[in-house]
Amino acid sequence: MNVLMIAAAPETDYEYVKPLAQRADYIICADGGVRHAQACGIQPDLVVGDFDSGSCPDFDVEVIRLKPEKDDTDLLSCTREALRRGADTITYVCASGGRIDHFLSNLSQLEFLYEHGRSGVFVDSRNRVTFHGGGTVTYPADPAYKYVGIIPLDNKLTGLTLRGTKYVVTNAEVSRFEPYTTSNEPAAPEYSITIQRGRALVIESKDK
Repeated sequence: MNVLMIAAAPETDYEYVKPLAQRADYIICADGGVRHAQACGIQPDLVVGDFDSGSCPDFDVEVIRLKPEKDDTDLLSCTREALRRGADTITYVCASGGRIDHFLSNLSQLEFLYEHGRSGVFVDSRNRVTFHGGGTVTYPADPAYKYVGIIPLDNKLTGLTLRGTKYVVTNAEVSRFEPYTTSNEPAAPEYSITIQRGRALVIESKDK
């Protein structure tokens, strides 16, 4: 099941959200994400949150109300609930603006899904982010995204090899504090990223 997760970060550009909603099998709003759903004319299937930033939504929809004081963020609570309901992949939107601690926490959902044998993608108006857990992964070159960058999550990536990109890399080592693997570009209909050891975020991006 393909789930669209609408988070509560500040967002005003909804053009990228609407097509994703049309392709989703199930739509979940995390707390204030309801505002974004309403702005897009999207009817969610489920709303999860503590509603500490606003009142419970006036939707004819299932609502799971959380306690304001809890260990999990609203978005992680939504992710857990999506997995319980059979999610295979989750697309996160409206999750990148606002507070940096929330933004980084939101990105961590991708690794959480990987650890649970599922996949996720983090999308905003200029970026698409996925998690690379090692091995070789092949990506179709999407003309909507000019650049591809690799951001290490571990102290080092070893055995990094890029094929089908403008800047080819072979069996390289990349440290987390000196990541020279940003702003590469696809140079073929598909490209591959191999990581022998380590985990990373793969970020496809575009200029305005």
